[in-house]
Amino acid sequence: MSAAKEIAKRIEEAPPGTVFVPSDFHDISSADNANAVLSRMTRKGEILRATRGVYVKPKHIAILNEAVPPSPNTIAHAIARNNRWRIAPSGNTALNRLGLDTQVPAVYEYVSSGPYKTYQYGKFTIKLRHRANRDLLECSTTTCLVIQALKELGKESADHGLARLLADKLSCDDVLRFYDETRGTTAWVFEFAKMLREEKGC
Repeated sequence: MSAAKEIAKRIEEAPPGTVFVPSDFHDISSADNANAVLSRMTRKGEILRATRGVYVKPKHIAILNEAVPPSPNTIAHAIARNNRWRIAPSGNTALNRLGLDTQVPAVYEYVSSGPYKTYQYGKFTIKLRHRANRDLLECSTTTCLVIQALKELGKESADHGLARLLADKLSCDDVLRFYDETRGTTAWVFEFAKMLREEKGC
């Protein structure tokens, strides 16, 4: 079976709504060849192109006969996966992900181990800002998310009220991991970790 047919077969077997990037097919073909195959499939209408280098197997709502687009967060993580970058939501995006801000942002911001990049995805803008520090590279996904949210809110907001809000949204495992992973970081962040653990009762 040719590489093109293998790629098409894998996409066919994937659930509707699955997001693909060329590196997902590294075991079948080179990234350049996979991208060429994905581009051909897009021209044929078999898949959709979300943004440069990111493709989607359409998921339709039968009653509306419309495709459901993946979330900007899904697209951002697909971009990171394709480039082997580590990313974490930052700014208002981090607050929205944690339910601390219910307003849907027009710009989705992330800190990234890669370079500064901006992508347009429909009506949304995805911005990746380079950061090379332990806040991003040496912590779990949830810990990175909470740290970025705290940085957006500022030290003055890191009180028991915020700790109670987050305690309701995070599991004990998340809270204990955040506590362990923020040891030795910025002092006020670890003080907040103590408050969060206290409020959660873990």
